[in-house]
Amino acid sequence: MKYVQQVFDRLSRGGFISSDSVDESTRNIFLDIEDHQDDYSEYFEQIGFILEEGTGFFYFSRRESKTALVDKLKRFGHWIDILDFLKAWEPALGPGFTFIHADLMIKIDSDIELREKAKSLYENKVKNDEICDRLMEELSRQGFIEQLDDVAQRYQVTAAYRYLEDMVELIAFNEEDEKSE
Repeated sequence: MKYVQQVFDRLSRGGFISSDSVDESTRNIFLDIEDHQDDYSEYFEQIGFILEEGTGFFYFSRRESKTALVDKLKRFGHWIDILDFLKAWEPALGPGFTFIHADLMIKIDSDIELREKAKSLYENKVKNDEICDRLMEELSRQGFIEQLDDVAQRYQVTAAYRYLEDMVELIAFNEEDEKSE
């Protein structure tokens, strides 16, 4: 358990640690968690965090009341909108996918439906470049994408992106269950 502080710093803010990170230190942290997962889990459980594992990524969760969980799902709506926007832009987008910021800008400028979806993501942002910058910042901060090239603004989607896809799938599955009852 060499990286307790780094794990806490990233995951306690809602971030992810992905196996396919472009950053070598992040990959090393992932491998250490994987090798000592029980130790990390026990350590963080003592301070109220549950170390969760997805396919190629780790994150924290907490035990919450049903009321808090419902509130959290409502806030997750923003991420559903982001996922909907990204899939409308590029249906193949997923872990390992690489893209250039400029490609997204070009598509928004040329596609009216995508432009409307983009504008609905951030109410206080009106220019397409502001929206794209904010989106890249938010996705990067959470660990869903990482920048490969600063000059070309090339990004790679990380394994943590599966978390968004899995959550949306889970919500859709639960809605189907409720409809069948």
